[in-house]
Amino acid sequence: MATCSFPEARIFDTYAAYPAAVAQLLASAQHELLLCEHNFSHYDLGSKLVFDALWAFFTTQPAGRLRLIAFDTQYLSQRCPQFLQLTEKFPSKIELRLAHESCSNWKEGFILVDKACLLHRHHFDWPRGEITTEPYIVATLQQQFNALWEQSNPSNEWQRLCI
Repeated sequence: MATCSFPEARIFDTYAAYPAAVAQLLASAQHELLLCEHNFSHYDLGSKLVFDALWAFFTTQPAGRLRLIAFDTQYLSQRCPQFLQLTEKFPSKIELRLAHESCSNWKEGFILVDKACLLHRHHFDWPRGEITTEPYIVATLQQQFNALWEQSNPSNEWQRLCI
């Protein structure tokens, strides 16, 4: 198995830096990706770079697993056709849940990679955030993701209708 190389810890504060950090983190994943975001509009999930990173993630052995929590699925369903292709190709590897209304006070976006690396945006409305491998911070956001996941509902609102 290849050794995992996570991005170096750093802080970012522009929307231009955020998608690059997302793509870099997705490319470093080997086993598990946990994503939590308002609507994923700042992730650039429709880009070739993200598509290629996720394709590699799903086609390596053993294949990785992606779980997403969204507070709004409209962007995914209407603006991310390449990502939707991945959901059709790897339906058993990708699961999306729609955050329950009781979670509406949660305002932080994050990506957890292999329970070891974290991209954390401190508020949905701002680009400011950080990449860290600090175990305490990673564990805290892992617990928060699990709590949000349990309170969220499976969603098929983002899937295409084949008529």
